[in-house]
Amino acid sequence: MATFKIIIDKRHKPVNDKYQLTVRVSNKQDVLYLRLGTLMSLKDYDKYFVKKSFDKEVDKVRGKFEKYVDRAKKILPSIEPFDSTKFREQFYDSSFDPDNIVTKEQIEAGLIKSMFNNYVDIKIANSQIVESTKDLYKYTMRTLLKFKPNLTYKDITPEFLSSFENWFLSQKKSTGKNNSLATVGGICRSLRSVLNYYRKRKLIPPTYEYPFLDYKVPNFTPPKLVISNIEIQKIIDCKEFDDLYEEYARDIWVTLYRMNGINFIDLLKMRWDNIVGEHIVITRHKTRRTRRNNIRPISIRISEKIQSMIDKIGDNESVFIFGLINDENYDDMYLKNRNHKLKGKINKYLKRVGKRLNLSMSLDISLARDAYANTHKRAGTNPLKISESMNHSDPRTTTLHYLDNFDQDTLDDANVVIL
Repeated sequence: MATFKIIIDKRHKPVNDKYQLTVRVSNKQDVLYLRLGTLMSLKDYDKYFVKKSFDKEVDKVRGKFEKYVDRAKKILPSIEPFDSTKFREQFYDSSFDPDNIVTKEQIEAGLIKSMFNNYVDIKIANSQIVESTKDLYKYTMRTLLKFKPNLTYKDITPEFLSSFENWFLSQKKSTGKNNSLATVGGICRSLRSVLNYYRKRKLIPPTYEYPFLDYKVPNFTPPKLVISNIEIQKIIDCKEFDDLYEEYARDIWVTLYRMNGINFIDLLKMRWDNIVGEHIVITRHKTRRTRRNNIRPISIRISEKIQSMIDKIGDNESVFIFGLINDENYDDMYLKNRNHKLKGKINKYLKRVGKRLNLSMSLDISLARDAYANTHKRAGTNPLKISESMNHSDPRTTTLHYLDNFDQDTLDDANVVIL
């Protein structure tokens, strides 16, 4: 159990008979001294922090410094495992508000809201998840609380999860479409991760009946709909645009498609110094924290077609190939916001282009990755090679989520053999 105490630091020589006033944090074998920017004599320290006193001046001074002890106590739960460097950074970071950290007592009370918020804060503080993953956990929390306000982990039983699934599937999205079983699976996996986190740390008692032994998380993959090769060629060959923004959006789509179907955020981050010989070598943004094993970069060969897109929309004045990031020292929040803002703009113009070309599906950025995978499938490329070029750690990801089912004509032809 950690202890916190205001002391004068006698490890260093005094200055004019005064020592640094510090908060000493003792956490098992780790001892941390946090200077408070104040020099104090032994006499004054004895007056303010050792002797009992009812003097208002003494109470005022003592209260001022006890706030630092409170701050340290609130920060400790967010540093797991204990890291003195991170603890020190958060202690001195004026923008960090420890009051938003959930206490152990609140977690033990079992409120799902507290448990989710604390889990996300710890994972973000320890660089174990990115902002987009944080948003997914927050969505899970909000959805569960919409079904049952003031939800606690004790309420989560197999029966509760089945009822939640039925309720969620009966709700409609803002688009008017029904919620999908695939989304139920995502919500349940997020919930399971949070419960497992607290079970492992024994903050959930062993007497709790774990619901995921009886309730099976749905693993539903909706039918994959993709555009045909003919439609892809129509997008590439398009010459009629209402304005330059539409043409630029089309060029971004074609670039993503030709560059192994990479995600837009990886295009944003792509730098000129990622070019090695005849290849662009990058590490996917998504794999930075979601993968611990089999981490490998994507190597994209700069074909004539890719070079033509770089020549057309590249930015030689920026360190980034496409000049879509303004700050070389960006953080995760900046990247998340930039990615969201630019994707929204580009998708708006892509949708207009798609309508003009009378495509079978609404054209957007995400379609480029699907199109890349399925162009290879139609050409007879080995699925393992497709998976490797898309940088999937498991080939099943490529098959389940990116390669379309047989088209209806093929299925109809197959049924001719039925007696």
